[in-house]
Amino acid sequence: MANDKQSKTVDEQISLLKSRNLQFKDEANAKALLEKINYFDIINGTENILLATMNPKSYDSVFFEDFYEIYKFDTDIRILTLKKIFEIEARLRTSLSHNFASQFCATIPDTLNYREKQYYQQPPQTNHYLYNTFMKFDLFRRNVRMPNGTVKLGFVESKKRDKDYIRTYNRPPFWVIIKDFSFGDLYFTYCFQKDAVKEKVLGDFNLTLSDDAMFQQILHTLKYARNCCAHLELITRFKLLGVADLNNYKELKLSIGCMHKYLSYYDLLKIIAKFCDVRPITKEITEFHRNMYLINRQNIADKLLKRMGEADIDKWENF
Repeated sequence: MANDKQSKTVDEQISLLKSRNLQFKDEANAKALLEKINYFDIINGTENILLATMNPKSYDSVFFEDFYEIYKFDTDIRILTLKKIFEIEARLRTSLSHNFASQFCATIPDTLNYREKQYYQQPPQTNHYLYNTFMKFDLFRRNVRMPNGTVKLGFVESKKRDKDYIRTYNRPPFWVIIKDFSFGDLYFTYCFQKDAVKEKVLGDFNLTLSDDAMFQQILHTLKYARNCCAHLELITRFKLLGVADLNNYKELKLSIGCMHKYLSYYDLLKIIAKFCDVRPITKEITEFHRNMYLINRQNIADKLLKRMGEADIDKWENF
């Protein structure tokens, strides 16, 4: 049930935690940390797996430092996850620019064909989400003179105004303009490709045209995860429910062996592993679990792994 909460000072936050029987090994350090780190990120985002009772909230043999260990671990995993998504994003950016340009922008007069709708596949109107996005997609936007005489810049012109490396071109080629695409732009640009281009892009990811719908859902998932990482959300509590826009959500879950209602971090890692070496991530996870075991906090590590989608550390180690 939704609720409202009044803002509290750091001293009030610590008093509240003490009233819930949370223990402190170094209260001064805890105060310093809460002055730098959002209370939600270090406490609220994790408390559901550490509370002994929910109503009223109370802890049993739990320390503030346990929360901080989880927060540090989450930060490390988030950075590593974002790095792997960047790797996939870079491959997609390169593949799209090369394969589209070679197909439709092969000569100087054709350089700006990437902003023409006719070189893309318009989604069917029955797919309202993609169709509506296609009809107002930024890449197709041109200069528009407003009633007051000012000019609202089109996509290419606005990029030339903002980016010096784009301004060096009279007609910026696709492989230059695509450098400034967000992951969302890349996702939609792929979705709007004709089959001839999609087939080549999928080939660059060791997939075939029959994997097109699945790949779209994978990109959608990675886009969501990238935003979570970029906005400093706790990646260890990653969840993605199926929505109407994900027509192949069930098939995606089946392909990675997901039996839950939602995609967890463990499922996200399975998706990333299709295209990247995820051993740096699994190594970080197993080291965290081992270190927590050495300080007699394995039960907390186990609860965190369960929230991440898989409680068995052996499965992470053998990923």
